This record gives sequence, structure tokens and C-alpha cells, in this order.
Amino acid sequence: MAQLDKTGHYKKIRNPRKRAFLAAVAHTGNVTKAADIADIARSAHYQWLEADPVYAAAYEDAMEQAAQRLEAEARRRAVEGVEEPVFYQGKQCGVIRRYSDALLMFLLKGAMPDKYKERTSTELTGAGGKPLTVTFISPSEGEGEDGGA
Repeated sequence: MAQLDKTGHYKKIRNPRKRAFLAAVAHTGNVTKAADIADIARSAHYQWLEADPVYAAAYEDAMEQAAQRLEAEARRRAVEGVEEPVFYQGKQCGVIRRYSDALLMFLLKGAMPDKYKERTSTELTGAGGKPLTVTFISPSEGEGEDGGA
């Protein structure tokens, strides 16, 4: 990871436009939105990526920060939940905390993929439920260069 200074800027990036873009992309995780925030053309970012390896490393770090922000938010919604208002006769009468089982499952699959991966099994049968017969033909046995296909 690229090192940040005390203000959260990348130490080796001196160009203020690059620094503004990197801070924005670390926050949003979106190149188009970060370019708008930093008031640069998206093409400038891609030119910097090709021409400046220090910038490219800082960009990878910024995108990792954005991904970690997303993961933290997913974890918060799955574990802590979010409060949703409850209405009765058009007026709010309380709140209910909702948790996301789907986000929790994604987090579990990411954290322990061997334990929580999707498991599928496929069984093939021939016509009428009879055993499937497969015959392999080598290209030299087939007709022409394409093996008879």
C-alpha cells in the first residue's frame, strides 16, 4: 500500500489534481464520479495510469480503500442492521431494525469460501433414463482436418 501523510494524502504524489482524484476515488470507488469531484477529465486519469507507475500504485491503493469501505458497510448492514421507519395511518410511530441475511451470506462466502461455497451436482443420463454412452474419436480417426465435425 502507498504511504499516506498525516493529512491522508499520498506522500509521493505531488500533483494536487492527482491527489484530489485519488482521495475522491478512495471515497467513491468510481472513476467517473471521482473525476467530477476532482474536476478532471477521466482521460487524464487513464493517461496518468499509463505514464506514472507511482500514480498507478497509489490508484490501486485508493481502489483497495474503496473496496474496504464497501465491505465495512456490508458488514454493518448485515450485523448491526439499519433502522427503517414504521408508519401507521400515515404517521411514523416507530422504527424497526432490519438485517441483511443476503449480505451476511456474501460475507461468509468471502471469509470462508470452502465452507460456504455453492455445491452442485449434475447427473447425466441417456434417452429414457438409460446410461449415457460417450464415444471419443481421435482426430486421426475422424474425417478430414476437423476430426469429422
